[in-house]
Amino acid sequence: MAWPFLADIGAQTPFFYIFREREFVYDLFIQAATGMRMMHNFFRIGGIAADLPYGWIDKCLDFCDYFLTEVVEYQKLITRNPIFLERVEGVGIIGGEEAINWGLSGPMLRASGIPWDLRKVDRYESYDEFEWEIQWQKQGDSLARYLVRLSEMTESIKIIQQALEGLPGGSL
Repeated sequence: MAWPFLADIGAQTPFFYIFREREFVYDLFIQAATGMRMMHNFFRIGGIAADLPYGWIDKCLDFCDYFLTEVVEYQKLITRNPIFLERVEGVGIIGGEEAINWGLSGPMLRASGIPWDLRKVDRYESYDEFEWEIQWQKQGDSLARYLVRLSEMTESIKIIQQALEGLPGGSL
């Protein structure tokens, strides 16, 4: 989430805002759920080590709402910034055919005009149970890759919200 390339091109302020969100995620999703910040060893063969703490799902849903508003702020700070646009628009163009030939996948492939996502195409895990769209761009440049990653943040929040709302209640 904290894109190092923002700092590389001189966008220090948004980089640190995004870093703040990363810390919220660590605190909420990792430390609050597992009790440990590092080496949490939460997942086990056949499931998880313990049930989620009381109120954790509500905190996650609150974070999702908060984060969606932050993405709007990122768009204001970064996406519409003329200096940022000058440094990424039309830079490092990778066309769809090149992306396929080079074996690119994920956001790199989708930013090159190929709307392909394993989660949709192969009905990966439980992703077909949620409503979401493949995020992609046609331009193939650094801006397109940034835009795909930015839009994937909001799309991921939609998936997380649906998953949390569908979790069954009761003990583990």
